[in-house]
This record gives sequence, structure tokens and C-alpha cells, in this order.
Amino acid sequence: MSFGDKALGARQELEALIEDRSRLAALFDAVLGVWPEHAVYLLKSFSQRNPALLDTSEAMADAILKLSGARTVEIAGDYRWLCDRIREEELYFARNDRYRHASFEQTNTHVYSDDDFMKRYMNGLLFSHVLWFMHLSSLHFFTQRLDARLRGRGRVLEVGSGHGLMLYLALRDLRISDATAWDLSAISLEQTREALALLGMDGRAELRVQDMHKAEPKGTPFDLVILSHLLEHLDDPVDALQRLKGVVAKGGFLFVNIPLNAPMPDHLVLLRTPEAAMKIIGDGGFRILEIASHTTQGIPLPKALRAKTAVTCSIIAEPV
Repeated sequence: MSFGDKALGARQELEALIEDRSRLAALFDAVLGVWPEHAVYLLKSFSQRNPALLDTSEAMADAILKLSGARTVEIAGDYRWLCDRIREEELYFARNDRYRHASFEQTNTHVYSDDDFMKRYMNGLLFSHVLWFMHLSSLHFFTQRLDARLRGRGRVLEVGSGHGLMLYLALRDLRISDATAWDLSAISLEQTREALALLGMDGRAELRVQDMHKAEPKGTPFDLVILSHLLEHLDDPVDALQRLKGVVAKGGFLFVNIPLNAPMPDHLVLLRTPEAAMKIIGDGGFRILEIASHTTQGIPLPKALRAKTAVTCSIIAEPV
């Protein structure tokens, strides 16, 4: 059987797997329209999802298609471009057993200062929230576990809000009414503002240019602080956590998504095990309440760690 035949068969199995989930079907159509062979990967990713995860996948596909709008095909192409860039980083990681860059200065020079690169990078990452098992599973964990803890109360802060999806979920699924986003970039915050408006959350969040390393515990503290895929980009994640500790309310929570063995163009902090991720959180002044590890394509965690394939660790913690 040729790879083309395998891809066609995988697409047919995908269509049967998602049944009548129309938003997932639309997302698949966009991606497979520019990359038919990707059906083989997607089948592995989606065959590991139980009905609850498939429901979350459908809801997130709906949000992502609202954000992509008329640019859906363009963003699908950027998703394929991003996967090619990741394969380059994975090859470097396999050969050198380290990430390519070792400081924020280097990533700022080679990644963040390249406007075209960053546009395509962020576009591609948008689709990854649904298409990659580890990203979707971490979003599902976020809503399920924090809803049980917060019960709709309090104030939420996200540092580095990006596409706005975490704030959107906090406002919609966690039923939090008071939301704030911090970022160093006013341009990034404007993108978050536009995304929340497209998702029906216009005016629901205060967006502030703020350096997390200069955070001061003044004003009303937050009941939930979100750091999703942020700490791995910093020169000193422990210092950042220690400075943020004072803005978390008594009885409040910190939520962190942080990857292991995940070479990306702008990742600095290489963590190899969940224990290493837990140590950073502990050294930052927090006590871990829950941790879940979400693997590439849902493979068993020990296998993922042995193979050094990417894992996302989701951590709920409280200040000590």
C-alpha cells in the first residue's frame, strides 16, 4: 500500500471517528486540503481521545475557526510550515541533546525579531490547540480540574495570553467574570483583545502591558494565575515564579503548562521529566496540588520519556 493510500484510508477513519462533529470536520478539511498526508498523524492523535476529549476538541475547533475566519486555508498552510520547522528543531535536539538557543537574547535575535516568521509561527500554533493531543488534553484538564476547585469564583490573570484561548476558557467554562492579561508587548495584547472579541468576550478582560519580573503584590490579588507555555521561554523561570507568588490570593491557584523534551524555535528551558517541572514550581515558592502529563499522540508516559518525545505537564499549585 502506498503512503497516499494510507493517507486516504486514515482520512476515512478520521471522518468516521468524529461522527457528526462538524467543526472538527471543517478543520480537517482545511488542513488536509494543503497537507493530505497529515491524515496519518491526525488519526493517531484522535484515536486516543475518549468522547469527552472529542467534545472538547469540537468546542475548541469551533473557537479556532472563529479566530481564523477567512484566513483558515492560509493558517492551515502555516500549520504545515510550523511542523516543518519543528522537525528541524527535533533533528537538532536528537543530534545535540539540547535546544538550539540558550538565552532570551538569542531567541529575540533569531525568532522574535522576524515579523514574518512570528506571524506564521503563531498562526500554526493556533491549530495545534486542537490537532496535537497533548495541547488539547491539557486544555481539557484545565477546564475540568479548575472548575471543581474555583466553582465560578474570583479573579483570573494570564501572563502572556497569546491567542486568548485560556482566558476565553476561564471566562466561559470556569465562569470567572473578572479577567486580566499581562504581556510585555502592546501588539500581542491587541491580538488578544481582537481574539476575545471574535469569541464573544469583548470587553470582558483588562489587558495591561506588564513585565512579570516586576510584578508587585498590590491591589486585589488573583484567585487564579495562568502561565501556559511561558516558563520555557524565560532565562530564569524560578525568579519569575517567585515574583508572581505575591499576586496569588490566599486560597488561590497557579496553573502552569510546561513542556518536556519539546524542541521549538524559541524554547530555552529543557526539562526532561515531570519531576524536573515540579522542582521549578517548588523552587518558585509553590506547593503542587495536581499534575498531569499529556504526551504526543497520547502514548504512554514512560515510552515518551524514553524516546524523548514532547510532553506537556499541566500543574495546579498554591503559594506557600
